[in-house]
Amino acid sequence: MQREENKGRRVVLYPAYFDLRLSRSMGRRVPKELAVKAPSAEEIASVARELGLEAFVEEGRYPRVWWLWQKRVIVEKKGISKTKIIYKIAVGLAQRKARKR
Repeated sequence: MQREENKGRRVVLYPAYFDLRLSRSMGRRVPKELAVKAPSAEEIASVARELGLEAFVEEGRYPRVWWLWQKRVIVEKKGISKTKIIYKIAVGLAQRKARKR
């Protein structure tokens, strides 16, 4: 019943949304300019926390590859749309990867 209580307040983000190696049809949700190679759920959660969003990592299944267990990130919406959250996190991931070079 916990899912019903939180419906509309949280969004689920999968690393595939930000993965440069995937096509849009395979699940990437950001433009290639903002995508990074092999992002981890922990990196995504860290960037979300830097943006002031509450985020935690859990095990789950990405619907496009339902047979594979992988980690996903649950993020509080705080009045922001899922699309805006995805783009803000993508920018943060791209900046983080650029600093590591």
